[in-house]
Amino acid sequence: MGLLDRLRGNPQDRFARRVLTAIRDAGVAQARYMPEQFAIEVRRDAKSDSPGIAYLGNLYRECARVGRAERRERIAAFLAAVVFNPGAPRAWDEVAPLLRPLLRTVTFGAGVDRQAALPVRRPAWPFLAEFVVVDQPTSIMYVTPRQVQEWGVTEHTVYDRARRNMAELAKRTADDGDGPGPRTLIRMVESGDAYWASHLFVDGWLAGQRSRVGGPPLLFVPDTTGVLLVGRSAGDSPDSLGKVFELAETEYREAARPISPMAFTVDDGGAVVPYLAPPGDPMYEITHRALVLAASSEYAAQAQHLRSEAFVGSCTVAQRPDGSVFSVATWGEGVDTLLPRADFVAFASTGAETFFVAWDDMAREVDLDPEPGIEPERFRLRAWPHPGVVERLRRVATRP
Repeated sequence: MGLLDRLRGNPQDRFARRVLTAIRDAGVAQARYMPEQFAIEVRRDAKSDSPGIAYLGNLYRECARVGRAERRERIAAFLAAVVFNPGAPRAWDEVAPLLRPLLRTVTFGAGVDRQAALPVRRPAWPFLAEFVVVDQPTSIMYVTPRQVQEWGVTEHTVYDRARRNMAELAKRTADDGDGPGPRTLIRMVESGDAYWASHLFVDGWLAGQRSRVGGPPLLFVPDTTGVLLVGRSAGDSPDSLGKVFELAETEYREAARPISPMAFTVDDGGAVVPYLAPPGDPMYEITHRALVLAASSEYAAQAQHLRSEAFVGSCTVAQRPDGSVFSVATWGEGVDTLLPRADFVAFASTGAETFFVAWDDMAREVDLDPEPGIEPERFRLRAWPHPGVVERLRRVATRP
């Protein structure tokens, strides 16, 4: 790095200065950049009791691939939606009709300062969580526990009302077209008020798409820009349906705000579940690959912000010669470890050859208790197994 680069700062710092200049030009009372959080602290006027925090991560990723003119437009929209947002109504009767459920990754908000008001959330599907937002004309506002308390209701009431509002919205976005023809991939583009991914939270909605797509429905939510809908059939193969998974994976990898490379379908009772083909099924490796990629991505995002005295293990993706993938986590002898869940665990000790054990085989020999307050789950392993346990694990060792 040259002298000029050091003076200018890294790309994130240079971008933050552009946003900071735009904020100050808009006439706020105070604004300062906080590089350790990649955020800007804003006090909109002299009467403000406390400053707000505008986090720049998503905006930075969105602006990375656009030209100067579009970057200015996105920064202006960010200021209108985040910095100068008037806030949610303070009365429950006023805010209740504006609530919507929102699907995001389980690590969403992991980089936010723990002193900030984190949004309410609850588990949804693997590596995904359900949030609640206030729908506004140009933006959304995540609901926090403090707001729930101010409204005088419970979080359960907030989630319930958000889902009921979404069910009403789903009626307005229902398709009234003709019945199914040849298999067609339907792309539903997010307009800002359609909340396509949130339709997964509406009872019966995905199951009702069967007649639309001519078979059991599959819905992909690779990012926040929309969803992909397609039907399954008895003749599905990696050469046919697998191409849709490839498309979803590509969009997931390239997204500024990724959600999941996995597909979602419905079980025999109509409930939304991840589409994970069983071992031996032609689609097993395709669906398992999506799960492994989601796990690796979320564990990596978690590790960036997880603070612990223990070693924070990685969920590593490996590929076999035939192109199939699997995940591996490493447990080292004498290392206090926060172990992520993976397909296989590599046991590494000094003076002995590393060996691999399938997760289920390892779990039968080792007590695994999830570390409290961590999502996705990790398991605290403070001590190396007893020699007898290690020997039994060696006997069930396998080649991934």
